[in-house]
Amino acid sequence: MGQWLRFVLVGGVNTAFSYGLYAACIFAGLGYVVASAASMLAGILFSHRTTRSLVFRHAGGATLWRFSACYLLVYAFSLLCLRAMDAWGVDPYLAGLLVAVPAALVSFTLLKLLVFRVRGSA
Repeated sequence: MGQWLRFVLVGGVNTAFSYGLYAACIFAGLGYVVASAASMLAGILFSHRTTRSLVFRHAGGATLWRFSACYLLVYAFSLLCLRAMDAWGVDPYLAGLLVAVPAALVSFTLLKLLVFRVRGSA
Protein backbone atom coordinates (compact mmCIF):
# COMPACT_ATOMS: atom_id res chain seq x y z
CA MET A 1 0.00 0.00 0.00
CA GLY A 2 1.39 3.42 -0.96
CA GLN A 3 2.37 6.06 1.55
CA TRP A 4 -0.33 8.51 0.39
CA LEU A 5 -3.07 5.88 0.77
CA ARG A 6 -1.79 4.98 4.24
CA PHE A 7 -1.86 8.69 5.07
CA VAL A 8 -5.52 8.98 4.01
CA LEU A 9 -6.57 5.84 5.90
CA VAL A 10 -4.66 6.71 9.07
CA GLY A 11 -6.00 10.27 8.81
CA GLY A 12 -9.53 8.86 8.85
CA VAL A 13 -8.79 6.87 12.00
CA ASN A 14 -7.14 9.91 13.61
CA THR A 15 -10.13 12.09 12.78
CA ALA A 16 -12.55 9.53 14.22
CA PHE A 17 -10.46 9.31 17.40
CA SER A 18 -10.33 13.10 17.85
CA TYR A 19 -14.01 13.58 17.11
CA GLY A 20 -14.94 10.69 19.42
CA LEU A 21 -13.03 12.31 22.27
CA TYR A 22 -14.63 15.68 21.51
CA ALA A 23 -18.11 14.12 21.50
CA ALA A 24 -17.41 12.22 24.73
CA CYS A 25 -16.34 15.44 26.45
CA ILE A 26 -19.48 17.23 25.23
CA PHE A 27 -21.61 14.30 26.41
CA ALA A 28 -19.90 14.50 29.82
CA GLY A 29 -20.95 18.15 30.03
CA LEU A 30 -17.44 19.63 29.83
CA GLY A 31 -18.36 22.25 27.22
CA TYR A 32 -16.87 22.91 23.83
CA VAL A 33 -13.79 24.80 25.11
CA VAL A 34 -12.57 21.85 27.19
CA ALA A 35 -13.77 19.35 24.60
CA SER A 36 -11.91 21.12 21.81
CA ALA A 37 -8.70 21.47 23.84
CA ALA A 38 -8.74 17.84 24.96
CA SER A 39 -9.51 16.67 21.44
CA MET A 40 -6.74 18.80 19.93
CA LEU A 41 -4.05 17.74 22.40
CA ALA A 42 -4.94 14.05 22.44
CA GLY A 43 -5.49 14.13 18.68
CA ILE A 44 -2.00 15.52 18.01
CA LEU A 45 -0.39 12.92 20.27
CA PHE A 46 -2.44 10.05 18.79
CA SER A 47 -1.95 11.29 15.22
CA HIS A 48 1.79 11.76 15.72
CA ARG A 49 2.14 8.18 16.91
CA THR A 50 0.01 6.60 14.18
CA THR A 51 1.35 8.78 11.36
CA ARG A 52 4.94 8.19 12.45
CA SER A 53 4.63 4.42 12.71
CA LEU A 54 1.96 3.49 10.15
CA VAL A 55 2.34 6.08 7.38
CA PHE A 56 6.00 7.03 7.31
CA ARG A 57 7.31 4.01 9.22
CA HIS A 58 9.70 6.27 11.05
CA ALA A 59 11.73 4.59 13.80
CA GLY A 60 11.56 7.43 16.28
CA GLY A 61 13.42 10.49 17.32
CA ALA A 62 12.22 13.87 18.54
CA THR A 63 9.58 14.57 15.91
CA LEU A 64 6.63 15.71 18.09
CA TRP A 65 7.61 19.40 18.09
CA ARG A 66 8.10 19.49 14.32
CA PHE A 67 4.87 17.53 13.87
CA SER A 68 2.96 20.02 16.03
CA ALA A 69 4.52 22.98 14.21
CA CYS A 70 3.51 21.52 10.85
CA TYR A 71 -0.06 21.14 12.05
CA LEU A 72 -0.08 24.78 13.19
CA LEU A 73 0.91 25.72 9.63
CA VAL A 74 -1.81 23.50 8.19
CA TYR A 75 -4.31 25.09 10.58
CA ALA A 76 -3.26 28.60 9.46
CA PHE A 77 -3.50 27.54 5.80
CA SER A 78 -6.98 26.12 6.41
CA LEU A 79 -8.14 29.30 8.15
CA LEU A 80 -6.93 31.44 5.25
CA CYS A 81 -8.78 29.23 2.77
CA LEU A 82 -11.94 29.24 4.90
CA ARG A 83 -11.80 33.02 5.28
CA ALA A 84 -11.52 33.44 1.51
CA MET A 85 -14.43 31.10 0.89
CA ASP A 86 -16.50 32.93 3.49
CA ALA A 87 -15.77 36.21 1.68
CA TRP A 88 -16.92 34.58 -1.57
CA GLY A 89 -20.16 33.46 0.11
CA VAL A 90 -19.39 29.72 0.07
CA ASP A 91 -21.50 27.71 2.52
CA PRO A 92 -19.31 26.95 5.59
CA TYR A 93 -20.11 23.22 5.52
CA LEU A 94 -19.12 23.01 1.86
CA ALA A 95 -16.06 25.17 2.51
CA GLY A 96 -14.89 22.75 5.19
CA LEU A 97 -15.12 19.88 2.73
CA LEU A 98 -13.40 21.83 -0.03
CA VAL A 99 -10.51 22.84 2.24
CA ALA A 100 -9.95 19.28 3.47
CA VAL A 101 -8.23 18.09 0.28
CA PRO A 102 -5.66 20.89 -0.13
CA ALA A 103 -5.05 20.87 3.65
CA ALA A 104 -4.34 17.13 3.51
CA LEU A 105 -1.92 17.67 0.61
CA VAL A 106 -0.12 20.45 2.51
CA SER A 107 -0.04 18.29 5.63
CA PHE A 108 1.38 15.26 3.82
CA THR A 109 4.03 17.37 2.09
CA LEU A 110 5.13 19.15 5.28
CA LEU A 111 5.26 15.93 7.27
CA LYS A 112 7.19 14.10 4.56
CA LEU A 113 9.72 16.90 4.03
CA LEU A 114 10.13 18.35 7.51
CA VAL A 115 9.17 15.73 10.07
CA PHE A 116 9.55 12.21 8.73
CA ARG A 117 12.22 12.76 6.13
CA VAL A 118 14.54 9.90 5.27
CA ARG A 119 18.00 10.38 6.75
CA GLY A 120 20.43 11.75 4.21
CA SER A 121 17.69 13.15 1.97
CA ALA A 122 17.64 16.66 3.44
